[in-house]
Amino acid sequence: MKNIQWLYIALLAVCLQAHAQQNNMQRAQQILQWMKNAQSDSIYACFDAKMQQAVPMSQLNNMWSQMEQQLGSLVEEKGWKQDAIGGTIVYYSDLKFERAPIRFMVAFDQERKVNGLRLLPVPAEEKPQVIPFDSIHLEESPIEVVTGTYKLPGVITRPKGKSNLPIVILLQGSGPHNKDGQIGPNKIYQDMAWGLASQGVAVLRYDKRTYVYGKSASPKGKDITPKEEVIEDAISASQLATSLPFVDAQKVFIAGHSLGGLLAPLIATRCPSVKGLILLAAPSRPQDDILKEQLHYLASLNGDTDEQLLMQQYQQIKASAPEAYWDYLDKYAPVMTAHSLTIPMLFLQGERDYQVTMQDFAMWKLGMFGKPNVTFRSYPSLNHCFMEGTGKSTPMEYNHPGRVSEKVIKDIAEWAIHRNE
Repeated sequence: MKNIQWLYIALLAVCLQAHAQQNNMQRAQQILQWMKNAQSDSIYACFDAKMQQAVPMSQLNNMWSQMEQQLGSLVEEKGWKQDAIGGTIVYYSDLKFERAPIRFMVAFDQERKVNGLRLLPVPAEEKPQVIPFDSIHLEESPIEVVTGTYKLPGVITRPKGKSNLPIVILLQGSGPHNKDGQIGPNKIYQDMAWGLASQGVAVLRYDKRTYVYGKSASPKGKDITPKEEVIEDAISASQLATSLPFVDAQKVFIAGHSLGGLLAPLIATRCPSVKGLILLAAPSRPQDDILKEQLHYLASLNGDTDEQLLMQQYQQIKASAPEAYWDYLDKYAPVMTAHSLTIPMLFLQGERDYQVTMQDFAMWKLGMFGKPNVTFRSYPSLNHCFMEGTGKSTPMEYNHPGRVSEKVIKDIAEWAIHRNE
């Protein structure tokens, strides 16, 4: 059985290896080599018109020798990486000289011309902005979510000494996530758990079955589907939450992120103990449409929309899961299913999210029109992980330390506390 790959976030693993990006890194390395060799004419020929006006060839002639005079000899040249600055993809290598390190940065336009070339001090290493755990007022205890022979380690986070609490069960997006939802240096579900508990809401989070069991996440000889990946364990977790002595059984809520949000309405139809849903960046459109849209968006960041290459990437993603997995999603109508529910629902969406977009949010709104107990909120500066950012969202921003928006956590807490009163 094949491993389930990311559909919304870890789709980046495929796209970051795209042909255009590799070519640009090689081109950036060539420009650095020309600079070391004082081949300023070759560099100048790669500039776009604005760069040729801004940086005369005479300045290029002496750039490397001046750096060596100021910083000493080059000691180490680190590997090439990419980042996004103001929505522009930048390729960079950190160069260690005898007296100081320098970051050599190159950016390209859609014609592969250099439209940015900078030499800057290497910035101090960013550290994750972790929400501190308040051990005075909060407590965490291990718990196990059990479905048949599958046992998933989990954690309950709650205010100390409180009872009759609402509880939120966190469901992750696609891929083998752990209970903290770690993406790069960030732990988005840990942020949510600690933040919600500090505002009076208990939280249950657990490792996904695909994280704990890998290829054994479905019975032997059976292809995995979202039923085994998410739904069965979410039902078990909801039933477990209802039985906890400090929980108000009328306030057991599922908070599903991305794929978890997509499947949350279906879970609610099969689990009466679920009394409300929180859908964070939940897809509403056909999976094929979303996948192709993501691929085109990521390719556009590099100015390369080679349709043949995009189709190859699309086919690789489809091949990463068995046909039964995609069939299950194709037969599921999330908006119609949600419309059939009578429980309260909260829909949250980051407006900078390119993985699940405002088009999905609009379809949820249209499908829920006129229904009572349904709330919609969107956040202009947030991405798919509900973290702050500026400009066009890119895969690289997930590697920057951040934290889940306090506004989102507050909105969820207030909603959960005041539901079903």
